[in-house]
Amino acid sequence: MSFTKSNLGLVAATGAATLWAISGVFAKILMMSAVSPSQLVFYRSAIGSALLVVLLLLKNKTLFKVSRRDLPFLIALGALGLALTQFFYYAAIQSMSVGLAILLEYLAPLWILLCERLWLKKPLTWAKVLAVLLACSGCLLVSATWGNSSNINSKGLSFGIASGICFAAYGLMSQKALRSYSEITVLFYSLLFCALFWGVLTPDLDACWRSLDYFQLGLILWVTVLGTLVPFFLFIFALRRLEASQVGTISTLEPVIAAVIAWINLGEGLTSLQMIGGVFVLTAITILQVRNVKRPHRTETTSQPV
Repeated sequence: MSFTKSNLGLVAATGAATLWAISGVFAKILMMSAVSPSQLVFYRSAIGSALLVVLLLLKNKTLFKVSRRDLPFLIALGALGLALTQFFYYAAIQSMSVGLAILLEYLAPLWILLCERLWLKKPLTWAKVLAVLLACSGCLLVSATWGNSSNINSKGLSFGIASGICFAAYGLMSQKALRSYSEITVLFYSLLFCALFWGVLTPDLDACWRSLDYFQLGLILWVTVLGTLVPFFLFIFALRRLEASQVGTISTLEPVIAAVIAWINLGEGLTSLQMIGGVFVLTAITILQVRNVKRPHRTETTSQPV
């Protein structure tokens, strides 16, 4: 594989989906023992942004610099995009099955595609439409078999749809921020404002932290580095090289990979529908990649206000 921009974006988005799927196992262990979802989101966002502070101080302090007029946008990126995506996703899980919550969150490529067409006026090609439909259908087949449809309710559906819309907004807003700032700057401020958002709204953070044992602290560190910092950097890295709808489509690999992990490590067999769903998602990604090979690659964006 030649290292073109689109190939690098494909590898980065696939890596992000893989790491999110793996870290989900450790996050579930934490949430079943001592940490609430909102506490876990705060810890990983706060520790992640703190680690990035150290990295930027050692490597390049200029990456901290952002325009004052861009601060409201960056606050919205972290608080409305990243923080609310996770809030609505966890709220959906509490109201209905995990599989259905995942399915609704990964309708994000559909919302991105609609936004790109209606507001950004990007062309609606057959390749994009087919890839998004295949990816959403594949996600349906993989995720819906995890849950019981009898517990569907309007509250859970509302939360799930909101999580997908917020995830789509985070992708589109991150891509806009990349016009002016580097990947690491966008990641730092999104994590920082996400941590501040959850720090204000989440109770008992200090007491919960003091109650953690070394194993749980190790899991939090894993979720922070390999479940947050690295995959979100890869996600944003991919957004600079691919369109948001393409990155969103590739992200639907996460429930497929999670199902495979459960099959390998937990002995949960893959159903025929899940395997077909996985093929649908892989086909969608292949369509996008073939489309990228056939068209000229985008040039890098120049710095401009977000």
